[in-house]
Amino acid sequence: MKDPTDFQEEISFYFSRSKGTHEEAGEQFITLFARLSVIIPSHEKEAETSGHQTLWVDIDQVKEQQATLKTRKMPDFIQQYEVPEALFWELYKISQRCPDELYYLTPLSHLHDYSNRS
Repeated sequence: MKDPTDFQEEISFYFSRSKGTHEEAGEQFITLFARLSVIIPSHEKEAETSGHQTLWVDIDQVKEQQATLKTRKMPDFIQQYEVPEALFWELYKISQRCPDELYYLTPLSHLHDYSNRS
């Protein structure tokens, strides 16, 4: 059996963000999404399972003509970054002070890119 402190080292920290554009009733909209989450392993006798916990999430939708130039020029994407714990907590602090900034941050970390590439 593992020492309980071993499980702490297995916790994974994630920063996710996405941008999508879509049309509703003839108008173009941009949706921005950002989330900070952790995956905590749970080791049971029968099987190994894990728990996904979201610590912060934000979503914003604006009409394309009301969006900033920076937002309009960003390509549509879905990205998830696995980040070190220290960076995760810094991102969490930013989410409390100026959450909109997380839509535009790109951490130097391992990227899981789920964009639909044409």
